[in-house]
Amino acid sequence: MDKKTQILFNLNNFLLASSLSFDYVLKNKKQVSLGYLKRVTYIGLNIALKLGITGKELADLCSYCLSSNIALYISEDEKSLCEESSKLIENFEFLTKQQDVLLYQKEHFDGTGIFNKLGEEIPLFSQIIFLSSTLNEKFDFSSFNENTKQNAINFVIENENILFSKKIVNTFLEVSSSIVFWLDLEDENDILMFIYNTLEDFTAPMNFENILKITQFISKLENPNTKLVDYVDLMSDYYGFDHKDKYTLKIAASICKIGKLVIKKELLEKKEPLTQNEIEKIKTYPYYTKKILSNIIGFNDIMQWAIKIQERLDASGYIYSLDAKSLSLKDRLLINLSIYDALRQDKTYRKKYSHKETIEIMTEEAKSGKIDESIVKNIDEILYNSNTL
Repeated sequence: MDKKTQILFNLNNFLLASSLSFDYVLKNKKQVSLGYLKRVTYIGLNIALKLGITGKELADLCSYCLSSNIALYISEDEKSLCEESSKLIENFEFLTKQQDVLLYQKEHFDGTGIFNKLGEEIPLFSQIIFLSSTLNEKFDFSSFNENTKQNAINFVIENENILFSKKIVNTFLEVSSSIVFWLDLEDENDILMFIYNTLEDFTAPMNFENILKITQFISKLENPNTKLVDYVDLMSDYYGFDHKDKYTLKIAASICKIGKLVIKKELLEKKEPLTQNEIEKIKTYPYYTKKILSNIIGFNDIMQWAIKIQERLDASGYIYSLDAKSLSLKDRLLINLSIYDALRQDKTYRKKYSHKETIEIMTEEAKSGKIDESIVKNIDEILYNSNTL
């Protein structure tokens, strides 16, 4: 592996870590208990194993299960969920070729689903995900309950050849006949152990550019208007960062606000003044960013930059109240560019500021000791003439 151009990367490791943010989206929108995506994956992998699916295909099924709701944050209905989720994974580097798995993940076996796919027209992976996700939305498996177990089994039986194929139904009944299946389902640690013990390790070196293609959907999901990665690209060239530092900082920029997905969208877009409690709630998002990124292999430097974007030189930032001596040039650059990016966008409660107005606001912040004034001047010089404005 060339450490100047690559990081060891495992798509399922990345998605397992990121699933916390998507679980919160589900919790906020559908009142589903946390751990949903891991439970979907657990059921899906158990079914797949009984069907004889192994190796790379099994690893890919895991990735599809963990990705099944990634567009929920921007979706208004199940059709757009399927369509947008399918688009968001276009840059994921799967190990095998599968077709339209997430696009058809809500299809009914009898042809009455969103796209009216009938029977075996529906990809097998889609069928597996549909049964698993349907059960996890309909029933709460976060704590074992015999009545819930039996109701879930009865639901699957009743929908044989309606929602689910006979093959999928029979396979589920077989894997769910063991009490261990249900007890493991309630414990996230047991599920993680099952997943890692079941899958082969396909961790491999990946170019920074390809990792950025994977992570960049996070920034567009959280904020489709952000240009933070573009700004980091331009300023990295200005400062002469080497290839590794430039791209890892761009990756950090793409994923630094993943913790915001934990916060209810309605709160982030609220037009009225926020209460103190609401302000404190929003301030927690770097904590969740750290919780997610700390579980991704090879992302330590990326995490360290990403979690500091709300820190300030005078220690008035959040969540760690770091001061100037604790903030490197790259930390300070990402902080400044995050502020610039936010001010240059329309918000529900204000119009975007011009470049000149943005620099004036940031200069005042710098004079008060909160951000680096020399970086503000550099941003003014480089971004004023850039074509990203």
